[in-house]
Amino acid sequence: RGESITVEFPEMKDKFTPAYINRLIGHLDNCKDVCDSFGITTNIVPYAKNNVVSGFTVKSFRNPDKDPDSYDFDYDPFWEDDFDYSGIDDEYDDAEIPKDKFPEIKNPIPDDDDEIIDVSKVWVDKMMSDMGICPFTNGPDMSGMPMGPVFYCVDRSSKMEDMYARFWKEAVRVEDNVEKELSTTLLVTPEFCMENVEMFENWSNTLTQTLEALDVEGLCQLIFFHPQWTFRDGGERSGDGAAANYARRSPWPMINILRTNQVRAAQRGIPTGLVYQQNEKTLTGIGSDKLETMLRLRNWDDVSNVKVNRRDMEALRIAQDYQQTGQVKAEDQSLVHDSTPAANKINEEQIEDSNLVNVLVQALGKRLGKESGTVSQLSGPETSATIMASDFVLKSLDDIAQGKTTAKKAAVAATAPQPVTATQAPLDDKAKLDSEREDKELEVLFGGAGIVKQSDDDENY
Repeated sequence: RGESITVEFPEMKDKFTPAYINRLIGHLDNCKDVCDSFGITTNIVPYAKNNVVSGFTVKSFRNPDKDPDSYDFDYDPFWEDDFDYSGIDDEYDDAEIPKDKFPEIKNPIPDDDDEIIDVSKVWVDKMMSDMGICPFTNGPDMSGMPMGPVFYCVDRSSKMEDMYARFWKEAVRVEDNVEKELSTTLLVTPEFCMENVEMFENWSNTLTQTLEALDVEGLCQLIFFHPQWTFRDGGERSGDGAAANYARRSPWPMINILRTNQVRAAQRGIPTGLVYQQNEKTLTGIGSDKLETMLRLRNWDDVSNVKVNRRDMEALRIAQDYQQTGQVKAEDQSLVHDSTPAANKINEEQIEDSNLVNVLVQALGKRLGKESGTVSQLSGPETSATIMASDFVLKSLDDIAQGKTTAKKAAVAATAPQPVTATQAPLDDKAKLDSEREDKELEVLFGGAGIVKQSDDDENY
């Protein structure tokens, strides 16, 4: 008790501004909410010389004579030691436990790290690559923009504090290596929150929330996987809709550390929302029961013959071309008969009964906490929808500002075919003028009823 250690960072003195220190302390306070000891028996405070912060002091308040994991409490005069607890759980003991229809996992956590990596690679190969769940993954060992090696590592820590340390170690590894030697890292954590996805999400959120606050978002972006992962996107995630969750369900908890420059390059080529839709369609075709069975057996032979043709799916085709050439083809950005590039097109289901201005208003409301009173991040699909809505609105407003049209005339102009000049990209049959579709798009911009509400859970979307 009373032990302390001070660590100075002389190279970061200029970084330690009052605003940065406040953000850092805020991040540490969030970490305390999920940690086992930090914030309870251990604390951290800024260390200053001549009123200038140059490091931090870690203090321990643990009683060396007590086991921190002990549940022996001091005497409480208000506690009834003589209370008879017999039979208190009888009603639960007699309850019929529903039988699990899926096979039991025979070896949930293998002792051999190499076996864990081998199984993880098979999962990446079949689910992420062959099925196109990750458009920029090519087999188990190569991924990214530009293509580079995937680094796999295993950490068996179970405590929050230890996993924070390992995560930042791997983040530094990504920073210290060039893309051609290490494109992305997959940190596999088989003994970390394996049976508690809520706690895993809480821990994960403390990292994603701090990327911007600590100026780390320019280095890395994070994707998390877990055997029980469920998307929190307001969509129906039971029954047939449950299959989409397997885009993030892995044999063990995993943390994917991506390079920010690669993520931004990928987003320029293809929006998150389009990938999300494609994944949902692919996984629903297989079915959640089959996906869960394969995940538990650690065996994906049942889909060994399932390999999407990236040339047949618009999202994957554009991603593949962009990955190989570093640019999006002209025809995939053509605005001849559409207000958005082919890579960003909104299908009719998204357009019908929607209002893109309301999309922007609702997105801003969620980010500012206008509806719920709590500032919230947009999900991947919401971000994509907002970007697409912004592009559509800005293009139409620009046309009005340049006198090309008026808001009133825009709806009428939608039904008139536009001539294709020799300088415009040629169109295939699928991209020919569809006046009915354009009519709907203009109705979306200047009329309609906002985002279609799918369920009562969609209040904040």
